[in-house]
Amino acid sequence: MKPDAIYKCSMLTRYHHALNSRVQNINTVHDLQHAFTHAQSGARRVLFWYILPLGVYVQTRLTFPQAITAQAQISQQCVASDVCFELNIPATTAQTGSGDIFFSISAPTTYSWVALGQGSNGMTNANIFMIYQDGRGNVTLSPRHAVGTTMPLFDPEIDVELLGGSGVSNGTMMANIKCGNCESWQGGNMDFTATSGGFIHARLSGPSLDSTDVEQAVNFHSSYGVFSWPFSSAVGGASVNPFEDATLTANTTTSAAGGGGSGINDAAVLWCHGIFASVAFVFLFPLGGILIRVGNFPGLIWVHAGLQMFAWVLFMTAFGLGLYYGIMDNYMHEAHPIIGIVLVAMMLVQPLFGWLHHLRFVRTGGRTVFSHSHIWIGRIAIILGMINGGLGMKLSGVTNSYYIVYSVFAGVLGLSYIASIIYGETTRKRKLQNGSLGDREKLGNTEQQAAFHRPSDAQAGTNTRL
Repeated sequence: MKPDAIYKCSMLTRYHHALNSRVQNINTVHDLQHAFTHAQSGARRVLFWYILPLGVYVQTRLTFPQAITAQAQISQQCVASDVCFELNIPATTAQTGSGDIFFSISAPTTYSWVALGQGSNGMTNANIFMIYQDGRGNVTLSPRHAVGTTMPLFDPEIDVELLGGSGVSNGTMMANIKCGNCESWQGGNMDFTATSGGFIHARLSGPSLDSTDVEQAVNFHSSYGVFSWPFSSAVGGASVNPFEDATLTANTTTSAAGGGGSGINDAAVLWCHGIFASVAFVFLFPLGGILIRVGNFPGLIWVHAGLQMFAWVLFMTAFGLGLYYGIMDNYMHEAHPIIGIVLVAMMLVQPLFGWLHHLRFVRTGGRTVFSHSHIWIGRIAIILGMINGGLGMKLSGVTNSYYIVYSVFAGVLGLSYIASIIYGETTRKRKLQNGSLGDREKLGNTEQQAAFHRPSDAQAGTNTRL
């Protein structure tokens, strides 16, 4: 070998050893430029002709994507210790306000279904993403639109895709989701350039649905809540599935807003509200009204008063439960709670008018302004309460079997109550025309005084048509 060739090989060997440590530390274009600037002239040529092109290629193929995805962030909201939602808003979506977003839902398999929704008005016009087990080791993603507290219905216009990493494992169901049009939906929208957005969540404890049907009927939730999701900790990146990228950072905040974190079983609250109000307006109030018009036995007035007061307490309890639920879940603008408030206003004065009616009737033996107020408030309230019960069932989204049972009971008792009113008024008018009502009311006056002062001494046949 010629001496100059030996010399060049020796120099290249020296350059190789000298640059080896530098090249191993070159991870970015900035590092490469720094090495090039501080290298000796010979090494600089080697860097320029051999290392730089290779470094740029490797950097372009490997380092740049990592730099982009490393900027991606996942914001996590946990509404319970084991129920969490995660969100990633790609940089382009955050800049333009439209485009893909990514979110995940994870929860134990002890829940029948779990849902995350977009919207700031409760379930009204919410964009809902519900998941449940499909019975095959995976989850079913069902995008739905909600119009109120009725069961949300499947919406094929929502552009969603179930991503890798979704499934059921170790007692947890997980759904990684990409949404392509979550900036707007039926009756709502969300601005991803804003600092935050309104979300809702709900879940139902119970057995697995084991269904692949995206239109699967579901029962009412056992826990729910609302929260505002700050977007700043979720913005960044351009990953096709940020939840499978181990380099991403989760910014975790805990949200206990709403029924899920209150420690109160909201399903039980709703059921008690419905049962108490239904028993009051579909059974006890009408029964008391019927008995006072067609009954004829000792102490009738006290049976009537006892039934009505027990029904009154039940209804006021039901109203309190409904008020809590309506405020917590933002339903106070619906017709059902508005009518409920009207009924409460009527019922607050009803016992007072009833007592004054009784006192005046004992003294005069006839009806007064308090009598007519008590009678007509009762009539209107009972019919309005029955109607409002149906509106409440519609708002809660119960199945048709509940509608049928309620309708049958309300229909039978409602018609019986109306029939008793007609019977009582007809009988009263006939007696007025025959001139016999005055004597009967005088008899009733004397005996009701006895019943008022000595209930145990009331005689049979004390019934009067109040």
